[in-house]
Amino acid sequence: IYPFESCDGSKGYLSCRRKPSKEEITSIQEVYKLWNKEEGK
Repeated sequence: IYPFESCDGSKGYLSCRRKPSKEEITSIQEVYKLWNKEEGK
């Protein structure tokens, strides 16, 4: 996310996203399992 100013002078923020790879999804699933375990879920 970064600040953005359009040609008419209005300001806002712009976000650039992409679809995660299967490897990224698999690796972060382990992190979520740990977080949920720590929270008692």
